Amino acid sequence: MLAVAAVIVGGPAALWRWHGARGVAANVLGAGLALLVRQPGTASIAPRQAQDPVTVLVMGTEETPQFNGQQTDSMMVWALDPASARAAVLSVPRDLWIDIPGYGPQRINSAYEFGGYPTAELTVERYIGLPVEYYAVIDYAALVKLVNDVGGIDVNNPYSIDDTCFPNAQENKCTTFILSKGEHHLDGQQALDFARERHSLPLSDISREANQQLVLFALKDALLQPRNLLHLPAVIGDLEALVKTNLPLADLPALALQALHVPTGSIAHAVLDYQSGAVSNYTTGGGAEVLLLHAAAAHRVIAADFAPELGYMRAATVQVQAAQPAAGYFTGVLAGMGVRTRPAGSAPQPGRRGNEVIWNSAAPGGGGSPPVLADILAEMLDTHLAVQAVPSSRAEIVLRLGSVFPKVQP
Repeated sequence: MLAVAAVIVGGPAALWRWHGARGVAANVLGAGLALLVRQPGTASIAPRQAQDPVTVLVMGTEETPQFNGQQTDSMMVWALDPASARAAVLSVPRDLWIDIPGYGPQRINSAYEFGGYPTAELTVERYIGLPVEYYAVIDYAALVKLVNDVGGIDVNNPYSIDDTCFPNAQENKCTTFILSKGEHHLDGQQALDFARERHSLPLSDISREANQQLVLFALKDALLQPRNLLHLPAVIGDLEALVKTNLPLADLPALALQALHVPTGSIAHAVLDYQSGAVSNYTTGGGAEVLLLHAAAAHRVIAADFAPELGYMRAATVQVQAAQPAAGYFTGVLAGMGVRTRPAGSAPQPGRRGNEVIWNSAAPGGGGSPPVLADILAEMLDTHLAVQAVPSSRAEIVLRLGSVFPKVQP
């Protein structure tokens, strides 16, 4: 760690002449991410090519006695498409009332608590209609540390906030949070409070999701300020303990560079809200106030901002081979993303643990190089892409699901 800090503090002068302030910050942060962001013990996944798109499900959790870091208080899908030099962010309302695979009707923010990241990813893929290749879990306390590391962030608050029942850190009593409309420089705790506030906002959770995006964009801009070059050792050190992800370590420097160099104004950002018709209010039989998702309207919102990612999904035909109900379920999930699917097949090797993604050289269109879609599917299923003949299938890509695939219901 001392060696890394020495390089970060001592190296910028030489780099500056070549890349400028923003380039130095991006290169240094990218290198630090590669060294320090930790991975849990997941299966190895397909290596990315430099221009491949990437989608990440980012989940913010609360470490409180009530929630114990398991419920995702915020969920976002981040997409980066280097080929078109663009990025997009979609906030997923935490109160969406959906059928979590294998667990039945619940709020979507319970998916991670019930089945970990595989169930959370599959739930978002099924109902939001976007491929999820990777995940990142960030404790909300991480936001406080990161914002303080960069000396605070500048946010333009769109609404006057006067909340006399803002939850305290333990979520067991009310405090007061006041913030006037307009420009503010926020420290870490203020940024977290701003990101969590919903009582004083006109659309409650939906307005809060938009504010969370403002905080993230402000943090990105702060990281690239020349004044923060000397703060990068603290930022990188905190990331080691604050982020849990299955993003490949070898890819992190390039991804950090690509993401940080996309101007904030060029990042498409969307929230599934009432105005678009994507959601509406609903009261469950048990009296819970939740949101219902309206798929057609939601798809219009998503298609406008995630066109490159959805475009890649139509590059080849795909067959899922697995025991039922998983084979039919995942075939439907892929079809909802625009994938050209063939009827599901049975598992050729019952009891297999891991997933397989195969570019079928025996298929009519399987003679050339695998398309980006094949790599996306391999990343979605935490496995490598294999090239071999599957004479029993006419699909160009064959997916074989193992026992690690989340349990589902018919």
